[in-house]
Amino acid sequence: MPDNRHSPEIDVSIILVNYNSGELLKNCIESLQSNLEIKSEIIVYDNASSDTSISILEGMLQEPAELKIIRGKENLGFAKANHAAVQYAKGKYYHFLNPDMLINRALNADYRAMIAHTAPEIWVTRLTDADGILQKNKHVIARLGNIIRFLLRSENVAYWNIGASIIIHRDAYQRMGGWPADYFMYAEDIDFFWTAYKHNIPVNYLSTSLIHIGKGITHKIWNDEQRATIIEKSFRTFYRKYHAGWEYLIIRPVQLGYMLFNEPSSFPLYAKVFFKNLFKI
Repeated sequence: MPDNRHSPEIDVSIILVNYNSGELLKNCIESLQSNLEIKSEIIVYDNASSDTSISILEGMLQEPAELKIIRGKENLGFAKANHAAVQYAKGKYYHFLNPDMLINRALNADYRAMIAHTAPEIWVTRLTDADGILQKNKHVIARLGNIIRFLLRSENVAYWNIGASIIIHRDAYQRMGGWPADYFMYAEDIDFFWTAYKHNIPVNYLSTSLIHIGKGITHKIWNDEQRATIIEKSFRTFYRKYHAGWEYLIIRPVQLGYMLFNEPSSFPLYAKVFFKNLFKI
């Protein structure tokens, strides 16, 4: 078992899970190596990729401490692979970053402010697409009690954020028990922030915006229906885990209704997947 005790030489461990990310991973690593100014390490956990993404990285190694490549023997999915990578991390903070992300030098100022603020908390970066358009990255967690609190404008509302760029103090990570292992992919970020909420771990928002390509990898692996099916299964797993399967049967149709009016092009596929898999997943 690797020794992941904190090293005073490393402030942030940047952790990426790779599965056939190709040039996206290379571009992400290059943006990190070109822009990072803090004491950091980069850890890439490879989920048994079959492409050349890792062999490309091996030619980018500068010093062993700067970039660690861990080759997994099977595809663990997102949450389990992140948790496995943490076992190698020495930083005071863990920055979980998708391979389809690009960082910029402005992040260093946010890193420094975060490091100076030593409380065990979570930090989230803003996300933009490749054209600089800000992506929605703060969503109400769809539990009935939480939705009611939101509608009543309570300050005690739980939100989840897309797992493409999340930073967490190592002590907060340990309190939460790490990433939830119940999901192969999708909804693990919902569960992650729900767990943080239940443990009273604050979530802060950094001013820096990072580029998130979005679906840059999954569209290579699954077609639209396969992807929608995995998303549906993961959502249902979340409700079952918290003994609230009945909430799923109420909330998911409401979400589909919202999609009908706001994302009509996506509605037929997700409605089809919902009814097709209602008693299967």
